[in-house]
Amino acid sequence: MYSSTSVGDYGSRGGLHCKAGQPVTPDSVVGANILDGSSSGAESRKAHQNMSLQSSISQSDLTSPQLLTIFKTESSEQYQVTPNYLHSSVLIPATKDSKDQGVSERCRRRTCEWMYDICDYFQLNREVVGIALHYVDRYFTITFEDASGQVPVTRRQFQLVALTGLYIAVKLHGEGRQENLAARQSLRSPSQPDAVGQPQPWNRLKFSLAICASISRNQFTSREIEDCERNMLHTLDWHVNPIVSSGSIIDSLLTYLPSTICDGGIDESVAIFVYDSAKYLAELSVSVPALNLVFKPSVIAYASILYALETTCVTAQTRQEYENVIQKVSSLHYATEKKNVDGAKKILQAICPNLRELFPPPSTILKSPSSVNGFS
Repeated sequence: MYSSTSVGDYGSRGGLHCKAGQPVTPDSVVGANILDGSSSGAESRKAHQNMSLQSSISQSDLTSPQLLTIFKTESSEQYQVTPNYLHSSVLIPATKDSKDQGVSERCRRRTCEWMYDICDYFQLNREVVGIALHYVDRYFTITFEDASGQVPVTRRQFQLVALTGLYIAVKLHGEGRQENLAARQSLRSPSQPDAVGQPQPWNRLKFSLAICASISRNQFTSREIEDCERNMLHTLDWHVNPIVSSGSIIDSLLTYLPSTICDGGIDESVAIFVYDSAKYLAELSVSVPALNLVFKPSVIAYASILYALETTCVTAQTRQEYENVIQKVSSLHYATEKKNVDGAKKILQAICPNLRELFPPPSTILKSPSSVNGFS
């Protein structure tokens, strides 16, 4: 399905430049230092310093340092992935033993679904699945091609690396699931009753090697998993904190939604609906190589939010105001990625056309005029 191409040929991924050739350089986004030509000497230097300070303050008010850090991390070479290794099902001749067959997109999708089942069973953070599969994709992106050519990946190899990737991800990121509920609740106004109750403690069960071996139905021993862990960490060069579309990026982008929709006279429950819908879409994208291995996580996350917003009664004007706010806080990152955002949203709409049925929008959307004016 995929042709052999370089990392830079895939969607919005590929090094430090986006597809349109525009560099993502959040560090270079600074305010313009304008100096009045009539000033001179110490006054000129003082005026220059004051203008620089004011410009820095103004810029910091518009941009989100957290978002800029996310954009920089996901664009770094150490976190780039490609779908090339999924060619393995074509490169390896068919055999009777399925374990010796090459890995395919279907195998990856089923593994993703299995990982979500494991996380739900142990009450682990579902974001872990995106992180684990990133380890897998990045590992095979590095090892699939070497000096002798392409090295096909068998299903058994893939299963071992996937299981080990999940083990690593749970150890490093598996105890933060409560943050998801906290982020969801933060979208509510202080005066709005909390329908979901108090945050529940998450299962702190130690995800041990013995547990990993048992959930593989003893296809792999603890020693094999431990050896694979060492190999993976060495290959990844310990770059184990990737940005994933279902993670903090959605939380960061949605922090700007409540004020926008409230200004438009919309009930806060819409923000909760958009959060749940966008999270679902982002988690769904993890299993789809055409999304997860092509577009940047920030692009998928933003496309998920826009698709979720389109299923609500939020007016086009209010959606545009929210997009304008995001353009400012992202230092026009999404302006350069507009083509990719549109492409990712179309794929999300194709793989989940019934989003409105899965997440029915809130029945009461519009606020009363008095509450909009703050006199409720």
